[in-house]
Amino acid sequence: MSDDTVNIEVDGKPVEAKKGQMVIEVTDAIGAYIPRFCYHEKLSIAANCRMCLVEVEKAPKPMPACATPVGEGMKIFTRSPAAIAAQKATMEFLLINHPLDCPICDQGGECELQDLALGYGSDVSRYNERKRVVKDKDLGPLVSTDMTRCIHCTRCVRFGEEIEGLQELGTMGRGENVQISTYIEKSVDHELSANIIDMCPVGALNNKPYRYSARAWEMTQLASISPHDCVGSNMSAHVLRGTIKRVVPRENDAINETWISDRDRFSYEGIYSRDRLLTPRIKKDGTWQEISWDDALQKLAEVIRSAAADKVGILASPGSTVEECHLLSRLAEHVGSNNIDHRLRQQDFSDQENDPLMPWLG
Repeated sequence: MSDDTVNIEVDGKPVEAKKGQMVIEVTDAIGAYIPRFCYHEKLSIAANCRMCLVEVEKAPKPMPACATPVGEGMKIFTRSPAAIAAQKATMEFLLINHPLDCPICDQGGECELQDLALGYGSDVSRYNERKRVVKDKDLGPLVSTDMTRCIHCTRCVRFGEEIEGLQELGTMGRGENVQISTYIEKSVDHELSANIIDMCPVGALNNKPYRYSARAWEMTQLASISPHDCVGSNMSAHVLRGTIKRVVPRENDAINETWISDRDRFSYEGIYSRDRLLTPRIKKDGTWQEISWDDALQKLAEVIRSAAADKVGILASPGSTVEECHLLSRLAEHVGSNNIDHRLRQQDFSDQENDPLMPWLG
């Protein structure tokens, strides 16, 4: 055994683990599930939901698995009566103030609280007091809020601080009066900010354009690749009866981990925009008229053949793939034209030699 490995027992089974690993990392690796809300493998440890309490031999009380490092000879019990009782007690406290609005919640069917309440919750509450109500926050056009559902896991806060590098959200208040907020009312504007929708284990933060349009179990998940970056971020499109309802990240640690940009997440709406051209058009007598694709390609071929090579200009969409741009450059080469460009929104090229190579970086 090397110096950085320790021998422990999990539910009576011997396991080798790295020294300093948290209990929850070891149990996840061997398939022994421990319930959790605040823990996320890409974020720092907060240990504030207490849902992952487990029994550790010789410990005076249940320990949070996400914040307890393993040690030589440690014996951990994830399904003992003491561990289950602690987890059920935590769930009872979490449900004291949680609204019973699963039928109208967009997170219904994929809600971590809903799933764990089935296994660790009770059908009857011992509390008759009124539930707290929290005013919803306006976080902008992309993220909708129902903050009464918030269980204070602080995943969204840690995501902003650690992944975005911009702390847009924070906590205010104490105890059950804690609120997640922007402090001074403002929208969340970072290009990764909508990932807090995926981070939220309940229905407190939701996808605003997708809201009330479909249910998770009605949609088909199709693997896709980001059309807007050069690294090919992995994502999944959720489709209902042939219509894309939302786009979510697909985990790939080598490329985008579990994040995607807001542009990738919401750009599918452009597919259904009224401004999108669905058929080719040609201008006749000063007005645009729709024509078929066959007629459009034939007319294009006639115009290119009759025009001088230096009078032919070709514009490529910046969103085209490398393969499509390569084919377009071959077409331009065949015609004999060097006039090919992707700068569709630029009008003045008089000083293009001094233009920055990557203007979007400032």
